[in-house]
Amino acid sequence: MKNKAALKISGIYFIIGFIWILFSDKLTELFSDDRQTVIHLQTYKGWFFVFATAALIYILIRDEILRKNKIEIELKQAKQKAEESDRLKTAFLSNMSHEIRTPLNGILGFSSLLEDDYYSPSEKSEFIQQIHQNGNDLMVLINDIIDISKIQENQLSIHLVEFDLHALLDSLYEHFNHVYFIAHQSQVRFILEKGSGSPQFKIVSDPDRLKQVLANLINNAIHYTRSGFIKYGYKKNESSIDFFVEDSGMGIKRENTKAIFERFYQPNHPYSNNVKGFGLGLPISKGLVDLLGGTLQLHSEYGKGSCFFFSLPLMAQKRAGMHN
Repeated sequence: MKNKAALKISGIYFIIGFIWILFSDKLTELFSDDRQTVIHLQTYKGWFFVFATAALIYILIRDEILRKNKIEIELKQAKQKAEESDRLKTAFLSNMSHEIRTPLNGILGFSSLLEDDYYSPSEKSEFIQQIHQNGNDLMVLINDIIDISKIQENQLSIHLVEFDLHALLDSLYEHFNHVYFIAHQSQVRFILEKGSGSPQFKIVSDPDRLKQVLANLINNAIHYTRSGFIKYGYKKNESSIDFFVEDSGMGIKRENTKAIFERFYQPNHPYSNNVKGFGLGLPISKGLVDLLGGTLQLHSEYGKGSCFFFSLPLMAQKRAGMHN
């Protein structure tokens, strides 16, 4: 126990005792002039003083012990949090180093092959394509690392503007339909569902971050869907917009539903396509949805498919260019 607490208890005990001794005898004499009665009253007075001071000391010591225990618990929790943070940072840096080296080795390796006259122009053209692909992968990874770092440090800003949600969803459809479904002759049906039949549907949010979230979720669905469908879109409610990305893939095991939101987590899945990923899409999406005012949730049945969904508040119309 700290000296300050001991001095406080001693001081209170001294003051109460001094006041009690100074005035209690006079109070007992007011009740009776009989000496025997006064002696009995003083005995009761002494027992009362012992009981009262003991109760007071118990309360003071108990409160001090509770306060001390609370501080110790908080310090222990802070220590555990700091140790966990250090562990996560170490694991993060280790994984990041590995993930960066993969595309970088590809760039350096294919670049060195371009200097070799042994390879034909057509082969060198393929090397150049591989360099471009690895360069794009490296750029995506660096951007994801910057985003996840900003999210962890609460430094990522959200810019609210008024925009046409249908135009954003259409651009996503054109991109994925051309880059993946048509280019790979995929048998997966790619479906866009709009919750409004109007040509335009203007909302207030951050279009870039919302598009990033939906793109990450669609990429994730592509990674684990070999047949059936991938469906995305929104439903409009009175006070919110419910976004979703649903697929008929193999789903996620119940024990993995929390781990998939951890950085660099990539479960071994027997039916996953050869789609590159770094395990940052879902953690970034979860952080972005939180910043946008929603909560990213998951419903999945292993062997049947998954559905990621979140709701954003349907804000009043505001002028484009508004910043949060």
